[in-house]
Amino acid sequence: MMIMAFCITLFNANAAETEKLIKSKPDKIVVYTQGAQVHRTASVNLVAGQNTIVFTGLENCINAAAIQASGNGNFIIADIQHLVYYPEVVKAKLNGDVRYKKAIKSITDSIQEITYVIEEVRAKSDALVTEKNVLMSYGLYKGQTKKDSMPYLKEGLSFLREKLFNINSEYLKLKREKEKMESKIQTLNDRITAINNELSNQNQDGEVEVVDYRIIVNVIADQPMVASVNVNYYITNAGWTPSYDLRAISNEQSVKLTYKAQIYQQSGIDWNGVKLVLSTANPNRSYNIPNLSPWYLGYAYQYKNTDIKKLNSMYEQPASTTQKSIANTDSYSLSGGVETDEAKDASSYTTVSENVIETEYEIKLNYTIPSDGKTHFAAILVKDLKTLYRYKAIPKLNNNVYLTAVLPDWEDAITMGGEASIYYDGSYVGRTSLSPGGTEDTIQLSLGIDKNIAIKRQKIKDKCSQKLLEENIVHQYTYEITIKNARSSKIEIDIEDQLPLTNDKNVSIERKELSGAKYDELTGILKWRLNVQAKDSKKVSLVYQIKAPKTMPISVN
Repeated sequence: MMIMAFCITLFNANAAETEKLIKSKPDKIVVYTQGAQVHRTASVNLVAGQNTIVFTGLENCINAAAIQASGNGNFIIADIQHLVYYPEVVKAKLNGDVRYKKAIKSITDSIQEITYVIEEVRAKSDALVTEKNVLMSYGLYKGQTKKDSMPYLKEGLSFLREKLFNINSEYLKLKREKEKMESKIQTLNDRITAINNELSNQNQDGEVEVVDYRIIVNVIADQPMVASVNVNYYITNAGWTPSYDLRAISNEQSVKLTYKAQIYQQSGIDWNGVKLVLSTANPNRSYNIPNLSPWYLGYAYQYKNTDIKKLNSMYEQPASTTQKSIANTDSYSLSGGVETDEAKDASSYTTVSENVIETEYEIKLNYTIPSDGKTHFAAILVKDLKTLYRYKAIPKLNNNVYLTAVLPDWEDAITMGGEASIYYDGSYVGRTSLSPGGTEDTIQLSLGIDKNIAIKRQKIKDKCSQKLLEENIVHQYTYEITIKNARSSKIEIDIEDQLPLTNDKNVSIERKELSGAKYDELTGILKWRLNVQAKDSKKVSLVYQIKAPKTMPISVN
């Protein structure tokens, strides 16, 4: 088989008798992150010689340069065309039907003439208003003339009354005339709207006609036969984005990752009961091989600690800011301890195919995706992630102890980044972003606050002191952190605190007692990881000294 040139043409009403209009349903649609590939198949009775097969009722966003055709049978594909068929009424609108154009021009001319009349009426009304204002401002009527001018005043008032009556009467006539003219313009505009609706929306039978997007396949057959003809083409107004659910039922079970697709399409054709394949590929991405340019060395900027903190804050994304209180039980079950059969989802019918460039998820279910541009969800797969449950607290900031789920192998489960909703014990906790390919290969999810574990950070005042040394003062600070585990099982908890940092060469900070904490020289962060037995407690101490000039006030928390 061979494929000839692609072109866009208008429908020829004098088509040959061998032309066959085919209404088809997509066999399969491969949805990319941007765009989709639609596959259609038709069984056609061919005659010997030239045959024209017209696939009708297609999407409105077909890329004419990416249409392919094939088939099964002893025939040759001679040509492929992308055709936009305009119904007769639509053609009349595009080409300008003479009768309608004349009618609309006549109405438009009438509107223009009436507009001129309204402008004239408005000008006369403005003149009357000006005349009235001049009369009302005349000094005679304001009592600004001499006291012995009473006869003149009476005569003037009589004149004023007559003139005001005439002005007001004429003004009302002009107002009525203006309102009549505006009513006529509204009637003429309604007539134009009715003509346009009549022209664009209805044919002779009164049925709505729409533009039909078609693909024409011209084939040549040696003899009559029944053949199968396949077309596939790329459309632009479709795509999908990934999203995730991370569900933890208890702190003794793995976090379950649900990989979902948010599918959308606005192609003008509803996809009813079609087979979907979701691909991570993007046909719009450029695959041109880049070139290296000459690399010249420059001066390196020396970052300060404050600059590094700013950089870190730009890229840090907390797993969740929503707080949820953990119940008093040590383990949880959505079913209340009774085993039930769970409903299946689409992930049970998904087949995954991976290669070096892309991953495809074939869902062996019939899906309906309307052409509404809205998001429609489909579950792709469900995986259990290796999970380490650990508690975390920062008592310098608050006395809450958070239950966290640490996922060391989360990147192995996903291929694309996206937003993830976090659930614990059946309740929504918050959201986080999953971005594979970053520097962090472990993610930590906050699942809420556990009221069964208490923590307190206390300043030990009798172990804090100040000592004067010549021009300097040595400040010593002592803190004690206490953890109490009221649970019936052992816990592992990460505790964070910090030491102050300084860029002043006259100030020095000395660590005296850290109780085994790991210290980060760059950030000043201290980290303890402790195991606390059930119904037990532990304490850690933090002692440090600050030496600074006695003229420099020191304040710490």
